[in-house]
Amino acid sequence: MHPYISILTIFLALLLAYHNWNINRNSIFLSGFIVLFALYSLIHYVLLINKNEYLLAIFYNNTAPTGYLVGPLFYFYVRGVLFDKSKLSRKDFLHLTPALINIVSITPYLFTPFAYKLALAHRLIKDVMVAKTETVGLYPNIINIIARPVLLCFYVVLALVMLFRFWAKTKTNNRIPKKQTRNMLLWLFGFILIIIATVICYGVLTYLFLKDPNPNLVRIKTSTPMAILGFCLLMIPVSLLVFPELLYGIPQTDPDQSNDFQSGEKEIKNNIFNQAAPKEINSPAIDTTKEVLSEKDIEPRFIELSQSILVYIKESEIYLNPNFSMEELSREMDVPKHHLYYCFNSVMNLKLTKIRAELRVEYAKKLIEQGSLDTLTLDAVASKAGFSSRSSFQSTFKDEVGCSPGEYLKILT
Repeated sequence: MHPYISILTIFLALLLAYHNWNINRNSIFLSGFIVLFALYSLIHYVLLINKNEYLLAIFYNNTAPTGYLVGPLFYFYVRGVLFDKSKLSRKDFLHLTPALINIVSITPYLFTPFAYKLALAHRLIKDVMVAKTETVGLYPNIINIIARPVLLCFYVVLALVMLFRFWAKTKTNNRIPKKQTRNMLLWLFGFILIIIATVICYGVLTYLFLKDPNPNLVRIKTSTPMAILGFCLLMIPVSLLVFPELLYGIPQTDPDQSNDFQSGEKEIKNNIFNQAAPKEINSPAIDTTKEVLSEKDIEPRFIELSQSILVYIKESEIYLNPNFSMEELSREMDVPKHHLYYCFNSVMNLKLTKIRAELRVEYAKKLIEQGSLDTLTLDAVASKAGFSSRSSFQSTFKDEVGCSPGEYLKILT
């Protein structure tokens, strides 16, 4: 596989992790899987095709333990998506045992002088069969060549079993949003098929490498399995960039906490509606969305959560905080962030920035209508309405109302 594909894949995976780790922590497992898988391909390219002694001395065996982390990261991601959990238990660290064994095995090699590693790299470039016969550590390297793909196959089977069991339960579990579940199950099945294709390709390439005492490296480089491998590896991050809703996972509540979750939402509503002086700020986006929600065929739990979000934002006036964001909303409502993203993007089809802009502008209009500009500057009105700067206030006001605040005041008078 061309190294540029591996490098591009690693870049996209890191980009994916940077933008989504705070939405759904399971994206870290996915990004880690993609990075290590692409790095594994890159190391093989350096070994078999590029034949750069310096790079080979850096990568060869020093990064061997990471190959044993690919399977566990894949498993953690699939499990996390299905069961809406990203935290690892103590038992989960048992999945790291093969990597730890390999680290112990190659520890003496890690501390050998770089000159020795360069010499080994020189031997590998002259005779690639050294990779089959050389023992670097407590056991021959051929064990690593075979064990890593076999271990990944084990985790693929484990993930498939878990996926089919989850699929069988979706019809009876009313805590799972059906529409998002269908999308995620299709993605996970497709994702696993891609991994199966890559494992098969790696198996074919490994067979071609091991069966012949003098393998034709040019033939391996230009073979069909190598082309399929590059395509499959690149498709994973590209799919998530094209369909970002896949990163929301399958939001669901713990069955032991479901009653607390629903009572918490009702308490928020009751506290808001029992206030002595209800707010008079209107938002077309919120009012329209409330009407649409009543007509949607979506799980009642997420309809209720979506309505609670709209009510809370409007009536608590949290939007007046200049730092108001999804993070603050998640903290104040005690709702996981990827649940909020799911409600905004998949249930309400509404942007938080749109609601925030509308409510802030309506609040500013109310201040202007009450004559606040007689005693306050325009900057002070902007600050009271939650805007961080006068320019932001001016541009947002014009986008929402069609004129500047000054022009709006003239219209009123």
